[in-house]
Amino acid sequence: MKMSPWFCSVCLVLTVVATPVIAQVDELAAKLPSNANVVVGIDVKSLSNAPLAIKEGWMNDLEEAFVKRAVFLPPEANTVLIASEIRAEENFRQLWEAAVMSISEPISMRSYARAEGGYLDEIEGTEVVWSPSNAYLVQMEEQTLGVYYPAARQIVGRWLEATVTSSADQLTPFLKNALKDVGTQQQFVIAIDLKNMATPHRLEAGLQNVEALKKAGLTVPAAMKLIGSLQGAVVEVSVGEKATASTRLQFGESVNLTDEAARDLLLEALNNLGLTLPDLANHEFSVDGYALMAEGELSNEGLRRLFSVVEIPTTKFSQVNVAQEEQEPSEDKIASASQAYFQSVLTLLDDLRTDRNKTSTQGGMDAVWMDRYARKIDRLPILNVDDELLDWGTKTAETLRIMSSARKNAGLSAGAQKSTLRTSAYSGNYYDYNYSYNNSGYGGTSADETSKNKAQIDRQIQSQATSKRVEGWQLIDDATADIRRTMTQRYNVEF
Repeated sequence: MKMSPWFCSVCLVLTVVATPVIAQVDELAAKLPSNANVVVGIDVKSLSNAPLAIKEGWMNDLEEAFVKRAVFLPPEANTVLIASEIRAEENFRQLWEAAVMSISEPISMRSYARAEGGYLDEIEGTEVVWSPSNAYLVQMEEQTLGVYYPAARQIVGRWLEATVTSSADQLTPFLKNALKDVGTQQQFVIAIDLKNMATPHRLEAGLQNVEALKKAGLTVPAAMKLIGSLQGAVVEVSVGEKATASTRLQFGESVNLTDEAARDLLLEALNNLGLTLPDLANHEFSVDGYALMAEGELSNEGLRRLFSVVEIPTTKFSQVNVAQEEQEPSEDKIASASQAYFQSVLTLLDDLRTDRNKTSTQGGMDAVWMDRYARKIDRLPILNVDDELLDWGTKTAETLRIMSSARKNAGLSAGAQKSTLRTSAYSGNYYDYNYSYNNSGYGGTSADETSKNKAQIDRQIQSQATSKRVEGWQLIDDATADIRRTMTQRYNVEF
C-alpha cells in the first residue's frame, strides 16, 4: 500500500521530535548512580503540554496551590530522570535519591543557592550547592543539573567521580529497558527492579494468611516460586485529557493464574505492604505468559501517590526567578503564599484520610504512604510562607512519621512475638521443638493453640497501632483548626 505524503511527513516530524528526547534520556541515564533499583523518567515538555496538565496548572508558579497539581514539574527542565535505592524488607525505605535533568537554559549555581537558602561549595572540581533541604545540587554540565539526597558530601563526591570515569550507564538491564519509551511513547515511566528482592523466610511468613492465595487454590510453595521469579514492575503513564496507567509485572516463569485471581493477589499484596493505590482496583487486569498487566485511569490522588514513590529531592531551586526579587514581600504576597501552602498540606492529608478508617493485621496498611507524604510536606515550596504556618506543617509531617512508625513497628512487634511461639507437630516420638516422652513435650503448644495465639497477638498489636493512629489524627485535626483560625485572623482572608 502506498503511503500518502501527509502520513510520511507526520512520521518524519515525530521522528525528529522524539530523537533529541531519546538522546537526552541516554545521556542522563549514564549519570545515574549504579546501585539504583528504582528509576523514574519524565518527558517534562510533553507532559506540560498535555490538556490535563494545562487545565490543572501543573506548570504554574510554585506559589500556586499544590491542590491542583499531581506532580511537581520544574518548568526549566526538558527531561528528568530520578533514581533511588529502596529496601523492600524495611517498608520500602529509601537509602538515597538522585535526579538528573536537562534544563532549557544555563542558570548560575549562585542563583540556585539563593533560591534554596543554601551555600556554594565545590566537590571534585564541580560547583555544587548545599541545600537546607538536606540535598546537594550539582552542576554536572552547563545545561545538566543533578540533585542528590541526603546531603552526604563524600557520597556525592563518589557519584561525581563515577560519572567522569564511566561513559555508559550502569543501570540494570530491566531499568534501562524501561526507560527506552520515555519521550517516544510515554511521558512518565517508573520502574522497580525486583530481582532477588524477596527474602524467602519473610515471604513464606507473609503468605500464610493471604486470602486471595487460598481463593486461587495456589499453595504457599507455588506462590513463593512464582514471586521469587519476579523480575520487576513498570508503570507507564500517559496524560491527555485524562491520565491513564499501564502496569506490568514481569516474572521469570509463566503466570498460571486467571485474570481475576492475579488481580486479587496483587491488590491484597499491595494492601498488606502499605502500598494501596486507590484506582488500581478498577483497572482491567490480564495475564499474558510471563507477565501480569493492568490498565486504567488514574485520579489526581492516584497520580500523587504514584509520583511520591520517588521524587526530585528538592523543589525549591525552581523558584530562582522569584528568589532574585530582593525586596521584602508584601503582606498580600505572604498571605497568598501561605494560603497555597496550607491548601497543599490539606490536599495531601485528604489523600491519606481515604485510608483513615482502614485497619490491618499486617500493621503497615498505610505506613508507606504516611512516610512518603510526610516527605512531600517537607518539600513543599516555602518562599514567603508565614513562619507559624511552616511550624504547623513541620509538626504535621513529624506526626505522620510517628504514625507511620507505629504502623510499621506493629508488624515487626507482632512478628517478633509470634516467632517465640512453639508449635508441637507430632512426628513419631518427637516434636518439632521439644524432645518428647510419654506423648508429652516440654512446653510446646498444639498447632491450633499456636494459631489462636498468633491471631491474638495480631489483634493486640494492631489495636495499639490503631490507637496511636487515631490519637495522631486527632492531634492533626485540632492543630489544623487552630492554625486556620490564626491565619484567617492574621491576614483577614479565608484559609
